[in-house]
Parts: sequence; structure tokens; C-alpha cells
Amino acid sequence: MPLSLTPDSALYEQLRAGDVRSCYYFYGKDVATLENVVKKLVSKLLSPEERDLNYHFFDGASLDMSALADAAETLPMFAPRVVIAINDYNVRGGSSASDKKKASKRDDPLKKLISGLDSSTTTVIFYATGVDPCDGKKTLAPGNLSLAEHIASCGGVVCEFGYKTPRELVRYISSRVRKNGASITDSAALRLAESCLSNVLMINNEIDKLCAYRAGEEISPEDVSTLVAPQTDTDVYKLARAATSGNKNAVFVSLSELYGRGIEGTYLLAMIGGAFLDLYRAKLALISGRGEREIAADYSYGNRGFVIRNSLRDCAAIPIERLRYCLSCVSDCDIAIKSRRTDDRLLIETAIIKMLAYPEYK
Repeated sequence: MPLSLTPDSALYEQLRAGDVRSCYYFYGKDVATLENVVKKLVSKLLSPEERDLNYHFFDGASLDMSALADAAETLPMFAPRVVIAINDYNVRGGSSASDKKKASKRDDPLKKLISGLDSSTTTVIFYATGVDPCDGKKTLAPGNLSLAEHIASCGGVVCEFGYKTPRELVRYISSRVRKNGASITDSAALRLAESCLSNVLMINNEIDKLCAYRAGEEISPEDVSTLVAPQTDTDVYKLARAATSGNKNAVFVSLSELYGRGIEGTYLLAMIGGAFLDLYRAKLALISGRGEREIAADYSYGNRGFVIRNSLRDCAAIPIERLRYCLSCVSDCDIAIKSRRTDDRLLIETAIIKMLAYPEYK
């Protein structure tokens, strides 16, 4: 029987409706969203004052089954329930029948504990942020899959948080707008997602503003263009993405929009170079098996996690040689701007034409 995954949208609906389960298993590449969901879930189940006695955190790498069992068997004190969070529990092992049997035997006590949870008093949350429970594959590794299947069979929720493309967010935006008493065209929803670089937090903020402006009416693409502040990072990123895919029209449309904002040449080139660096760092991370948290820590992205997520999503199909070539074009242009009297715009356009002349496009 295949694993029954709960879409993240259905999870949000459950939580809004107060439908709380005894066990959750969260994993996926969109670590920032995943961590945010865990925080919100804990906050929904326990107030800050209730956590001292009723919230328990366990490091999955050194999970103490005895301590976990004690926490799971404890009744809540001055609170509606006990909440247990287990971070980065990873069932390692091969895919052979003997390996599966060993993993299953090792996790029998854990599965037994999950089976005995009382959903009215206890909630256990498994979530992966620093390990890959899929071991580089598209689906959960055998041991983790067995655990997730058991959680689902006990009425728990298993949810994968993957990166969302702008087109995938259209449905989410439409649904959220309807809940606010308005409507939005698909083209307007797509424009909103692209303008916010698929950053759900930014999208939600803009939806509130758009719905207040339209007050129950339909939101159009023109409304989005008028009310959603132009994101310079968005157009620079769109330019970089178009250049690496050989899309000449999209490149020069983005470039025209950037020129229209009166951005000085050297600053614009620095931003273009930064966009290519984001893609290059993400590509290196994918090649080396590292993820969003490592990129954020190594390069101090701060609250710009959505940039990492978009870069990880979009760099997958881009050969690293092409990214290196584009970065070399930016470097040559930077030297030219600082050493020649030629117009900055002409030099930047020449660099972009060189990027589009990459051998693969010929």
C-alpha cells in the first residue's frame, strides 16, 4: 500500500479547523516553510506559559527511547496537551530485505509508542531539517518510509514540503483570496507569485493588501502591477534565469524594466552578478549534497531564505559550466566598466549578448 501523503494545503485546513492529530511526520526540501509550520503548530497547541511543563524536544540523532516514552506517557499539566518534537530522526539502512527487517525491528518500540498515543492529550512531531530522510532519492528511504507509513496508518499526518513554482502557487493564491472574500484571475495570481519570487510570506502580505483594496471584487493583473511594489531583486533574478535558458526576449524585457528605475550601471551589474552567484552556490550545494540550511549559514542570507529556495529549484536543470560562463561574462563586464569610458548600458548589454551566445544556444 503506497504512502498516504497529506498535501500542505490540506494540513493548513486541518489546523485551521482544529483537527489535531496524535503524530506528524514533516520532511522536504523547503526547510524554511517546514520549520515555520512546526513553530506555528507548537504555538497553536501550547501557549508560551504552558510549554515549561508540557513541551519536550528530542534530538533525533541521539534519541533516548526511555525518555521519549516517559514524556509520551505523561499527562498534560495545566494545559490541553503534551507536545513532543523530534528533530532529524533518520532511520538508516539499505534497501535489502534483511536491512528492512533490521530497521523494522530496531524501530518496533517507537512504532508501538506511536500506536498507543492518545490524540486528545499528546502530539508527537517528527520533522527533518538537517538530514535528508530520502537519502538523495525522490521518495523516503526504506526505514523512514516504514516509519511514515506507520504514522499514517495510525491516523497521523505525513506531509512533504517541496519548493513551489509560481504556477504551482496560483491555486494557493486563488484559495487564500477567496477566503478573504474576493477573487483573482489566474494571470494576476501568477504575476503576484513571480513578483514575490515565490516567497509565501510576502505573497500573503500582498494578498491582504490587494483584498482590502478590491473589497470583495476581482483582483486583476493591473491591480497587482499597481499595488505590489516592484521588487528589483525579482527582475534581476528573472533576467539571470532567462539568460541561463537562452530566452532573449525575457532577458531584454527584464533589463528594460531595470533601466526604467534609474539604477546606476555598476550597481545593476553587481545585482546581476549576485543573482548568478545565488544560482551558482545553489548548484554547488546540490552537487555536494548540501541543503538550504548550509547555504544560509555559509553565506549569511539571513531572512532571504526564499532566494535560496528559488535558486535550488531553478539551478537543477542548468549545467554548472553555463553558470561559470555567465559569471565570467559579468566579471569581464565589471572590469570593462571600471577601466573604460564606454557607456555602462552598452557594456552590460554586450555582456548579456555574450551570455546568450553560449555554445549550447547556437
